[in-house]
Amino acid sequence: MHHKSILAILISGALLVGCGSSDDDSSTEITQPDSGTPTTQPDSGTPTTPVSEYNHQVTGLAVYQGALSGATVCADLNQNLVCDSDEPFTITDVDGNYQIDWKSEVETSDYYLVANWEAATATQSIQARSLALKIKNPTNRAAPKSIVSDEGKGTLIASPQYNGAINNLTHIKLSRVLEMKSQNLSDSDISQLSTQLDDLLANLYQLDATTLYAVSADASAKASFIRLEYAIAYLQQVIATQIPNLIAAEIIINAIYAELWKILSESGLSAEEFFSTDVFTLAANILFSDAAIALGFTELPIDSRILSQNDWDIVLGNIINENGFANTLSLTLSSDLNAFSLHNADNTKALNWLFKQPNLEFAFEVTFREDEEDDTQTECWNKTDKRWYTEDNGPVIEPTITGNTFNTVYTGTDVPITIDIDKITGANNSEYWQSVLNMSPEILKLDTLTWPDTLYRLNITQTADVMCRDVDDYQTYELSSFVTEETLSTTMIAEILFDFYFPDNISIDEENQTIALLDDDGSIEQRFQMTKSNSPSDQLLIEVAEIVEGSAQQYVSPDYFVLDNQQLIEVELNKTMQTSTANNVSVTFDNNTGFTQTLYQHLYDQVEPLIFGQ
Repeated sequence: MHHKSILAILISGALLVGCGSSDDDSSTEITQPDSGTPTTQPDSGTPTTPVSEYNHQVTGLAVYQGALSGATVCADLNQNLVCDSDEPFTITDVDGNYQIDWKSEVETSDYYLVANWEAATATQSIQARSLALKIKNPTNRAAPKSIVSDEGKGTLIASPQYNGAINNLTHIKLSRVLEMKSQNLSDSDISQLSTQLDDLLANLYQLDATTLYAVSADASAKASFIRLEYAIAYLQQVIATQIPNLIAAEIIINAIYAELWKILSESGLSAEEFFSTDVFTLAANILFSDAAIALGFTELPIDSRILSQNDWDIVLGNIINENGFANTLSLTLSSDLNAFSLHNADNTKALNWLFKQPNLEFAFEVTFREDEEDDTQTECWNKTDKRWYTEDNGPVIEPTITGNTFNTVYTGTDVPITIDIDKITGANNSEYWQSVLNMSPEILKLDTLTWPDTLYRLNITQTADVMCRDVDDYQTYELSSFVTEETLSTTMIAEILFDFYFPDNISIDEENQTIALLDDDGSIEQRFQMTKSNSPSDQLLIEVAEIVEGSAQQYVSPDYFVLDNQQLIEVELNKTMQTSTANNVSVTFDNNTGFTQTLYQHLYDQVEPLIFGQ
C-alpha cells in the first residue's frame, strides 16, 4: 500500500510519531464501510489530554467497461471529489481490487471514494453533446462532466456504503445525490428520489436491487451495460440544462428503452459511434424529446433540430396546398443539368427554369387560373383492394407525424409517402446551406440574397410505384386477338404510337427494343427505348421513353401502357422516389417577411430573357 504523509497532531512538547505501515493489518479491525480502532498516544511526560488515533480500512472493486487495473483510488476525506496529496490512496491490482489503510482522530470517517486512471482507448470518452446544441428551456443546472475527459483522464466516484464498490452505477448514484443536496432538497425528498433512482437503474440494467451496485468486471464490459451507460450519459448532457428533474434521464430512457435499442441495433453502430453521429443523435433525441414532453418534463423539444408545433404549422401550411408546395424552392443541381421551380407568394404562378449542358436553356411561367374549372378526375390503382379509386371514393387514411416526419399515403392507395424535414437554423451562416449556394448556377445569384433564418429541407420518399389514369378519359389501343405478353413486340408498339413514321421513316431494333424516328434523308430525329415490366396491377407494363444523353435521362417523362384484355391502356406511373439525394434540394420557409415574393422577383430578373413569350 502507498501513503501520502499523515501527521499526528500532538500537544506542545510531544514527539513526532510516524504512521504505521498500511501492509500491517494485524492490529486493524476491519468493518464496512468504515470504523476506526482506537490507539493512544504515548505519554510525553507533560500532563496532556490523551489523543486517540483510529485505524481505518476500506477494500473494494473498481470497474469501468472491465476491471480498472492500475487505477489510483483514494479516500476523499475532505469530500471535494479530488484525490489531494494528503489523502490516503492505493493502486488497484490487475483485477481492479484495492485496499486503503489510514489513521485519523475520527472514529467514523465521512469520505467518498475516488478512482482515477488513464483511459485505455478513446472509446471511453462520452462527449458533452449539449455544447453543440441550441438548448431550449434553460435551467440553472450545469451539464455534468464526462466520466472520461477529452484528454483521456478517467474519474469515478462512489459512496463507501456499497462495500467499496466503484463503478458507473455508484458514480451515477453519488453524482445525483450530491446534486440533490446542492439543490437544498429536504432529507425526505432526497431519500425518496434516491430510492426511485435505485429502482430505475435496477430495471434498466436488469439487476437485483439489493445488490445493484456490486457490479463485476465482466458485467461492466457487456455491450448492453455499455450502451446504457452511453445513453444515460449522453441524455444527461443534453437535458441537464433544460429539465430540472434530477433523475429525468433514467425516467425517460425507461420509457423508450425498446425503441431506442431498436434504432441503435438497426444502425449497425457501436454505442459510442451512434451517440457521436448527428443523424442518429437526432433520431434518439426525437425519442427522448417526445417522452420528455409526454412525461410533463418540458413543453418544447429538447433539441433545436426537432420541429416544434410552430415549425409544423409553417411546414404543413406550405406543403398542403391545391396548387402545389407554397413558399418552397426546388433545386436540381448536377454536373450537366440544373433547374429550379418556385411559386409566387399568392400561389397563382409558378416560375421554372432548366439548363442542360451543353446549350439547352429555357424558362417558363405558368399561371393558375381560378376561373378555369378542371372537371378531370384521376383514379389510382389500389394494390390491396385490386381496384381503381378516386380521391372521393377511396379509403381515407389520416396522416400522422412522428418526430420530424410527416406520414401519409398516395391518394386512393395504401402506398406510404413520408416527408422528412431537416430544420436548418441560422441559414445564412449554415455550412450546409452555404454548400448548396456554392453549388447553384452563377446565373441565379442565390448567394446574393439574405435568406430566412430558418429553412426546412423536404426529403420526400414514396416507397412503391403508383399507377393512375384520368377517369373515362384515357387512351386505349386495340390489339389483335393473337397478341400475348410474350408476343407483343417493339414493332407492334412502334406501329401504334408512331404510325406517322411507319413504316418508311422508322428503324426498329427488336433485340434491344429501341425505336428510331428518321427524317427524310434517313438521319435520326429521336430515339426511344421500350421496356417491359410488371405493373402495380400485376399486368404487363410497357414503358416508352425518349433516349437522351447524360443525367438528363432521369428527368425524361416516359409514356406508360398496361396490357388489359387485348387493349393497351394509357396510364400514368408515379415511380418510387426519394428526393434526399445531394443534387435534389427542396426548402420551404415562413413567408412572414415577404421573402417568397423577393425570391420570385429575383429569380425572374435573372432568367427573364429566357422565358417563353417574353
